[in-house]
Amino acid sequence: MNQKKVLGRGLGALIPQRGDLDPLRDGLAQIPITQITPNPYQPRKAFNEASIEELARSVREHGIVQPIVVTRTSGSHYRLIAGERRLRAAQRAGLQTVPAVIKELLKEGDSLQIALIENIQREDLNPIEEAGAYHQLHDEFGLTQEEISRRVGKERSTVANFLRLLRLPDSVKELLAAGQLTMGHARALLSVDSAKRQEQLAERVVKSNLNVRQTEMLAATTSAKPAKRAKPKDVFTRDAEEKLTRSLRTKVDIDRRRRGGVIHIRFASEDDLIRIFDELTGRRR
Repeated sequence: MNQKKVLGRGLGALIPQRGDLDPLRDGLAQIPITQITPNPYQPRKAFNEASIEELARSVREHGIVQPIVVTRTSGSHYRLIAGERRLRAAQRAGLQTVPAVIKELLKEGDSLQIALIENIQREDLNPIEEAGAYHQLHDEFGLTQEEISRRVGKERSTVANFLRLLRLPDSVKELLAAGQLTMGHARALLSVDSAKRQEQLAERVVKSNLNVRQTEMLAATTSAKPAKRAKPKDVFTRDAEEKLTRSLRTKVDIDRRRRGGVIHIRFASEDDLIRIFDELTGRRR
């Protein structure tokens, strides 16, 4: 099977449903757990122990419903591609062997790509792990956001929003990974213009248990740039403003720049604008 087509169609093409498995066609086998090594490219960094224990109880009662996926490394040894939670649960349940689909990979990088897509499509990564997975697909395989979105079955904007999370300070990413902040909170924090302010705001959000809307309002206030204090105007500029104001009978401001400047002439109505225009052009109506 063309591996690019498999990856392009998503994980369903790689991991068939139990009822569709054919031992001869798919290489389905019962493999001793001791002969399986973990996938070094596993994007998941943290495993929920309570979740693993719950899955182990299910395995004791029903067995492994969905086979894991492995590739042969040498002789009778295999490397895990997909299904680490199931493998851990099987170990905890005391199983000696697990059902596995044996896949032949074309190259080393396929193992990483499949592991990333498998975890993303199963929707059990935390936001930072998912963002890291997208980054790896882009960085190590040169996939564009559009290509990633097609392969994992998500909108391109979703992929882009996850990648933006990696710009946050490490302390904020830790809060997000731990579930103390949501994606909505993170998007609000990204609108703040400095890492220090992002950290301070994140701490306040967690401490005060602020919702996303409250965080957005606070971020908008935090990001607002203070008004620049006007520099004192020199005598010539002030004198010119006063004379123009008297001559045109309206408020005139002169704003000097590094090169040249701008003259602001105020008018109160359409008639006032016509009057000022006539004064400046020397026209008389």
